[in-house]
Amino acid sequence: MSEEIQDNEKPVAEAPVRKPLWAQLVSDILSPILVPTYATALAMWVTSLRAVPEETRWLVIAMVFIITGLIPLLAITLMIKLGIVSDRAVSQRNQRYIPMSVAAVCYFGASLFVGSIGSPTWFRMFFLGAAAATALDLIITFKWKISAHTTSMGGLVGMMFWFAVSGLADVNVMIMLSMGIVLAGVMCTARLLLQRHTLGQVIAGLLLGFACCFAAMCIR
Repeated sequence: MSEEIQDNEKPVAEAPVRKPLWAQLVSDILSPILVPTYATALAMWVTSLRAVPEETRWLVIAMVFIITGLIPLLAITLMIKLGIVSDRAVSQRNQRYIPMSVAAVCYFGASLFVGSIGSPTWFRMFFLGAAAATALDLIITFKWKISAHTTSMGGLVGMMFWFAVSGLADVNVMIMLSMGIVLAGVMCTARLLLQRHTLGQVIAGLLLGFACCFAAMCIR
């Protein structure tokens, strides 16, 4: 098993494994710091929120990106410069505590932001669910390297599933949900091929993100 999975253990001598470029691209494009922005765009264009003026919708998306994407990215960049973390992916389990704490606070901040502009309860609760999932990831990370990437994808699928069961979406929900499930599967495969996690870690992350976000959105 690779060094990424075993954290700080030294790997045995073995031939280098070539990691596919597409897997890294998927991990970057569907990064936990970008998925909340995608979820916001989804909410703005497939639900009744699309009745909101387009300029306002784009402003909300930009603010969510700043809160849940740009701030964590800047925090990680600063931590790299300070030597707190060794790389932008935060590959080492024992270096993830502060970045995950920052992410959880940012998700909570996004919930406060969308609440302050009069967003519906389900939208606010999605971000609270994401904050809860990240907080649980943080606790689990003290003992086990659960996948934050699949946690975020699980949250996105949880939102899509809630749209399907609530009847809120204005599009073909089965197509949307199917695409979300496929993307989640692609992400799980990418993390395994990159040897960042075990199968159990990617599945646990996916289920945790799904459960937290879906359950939170069910709260009225």
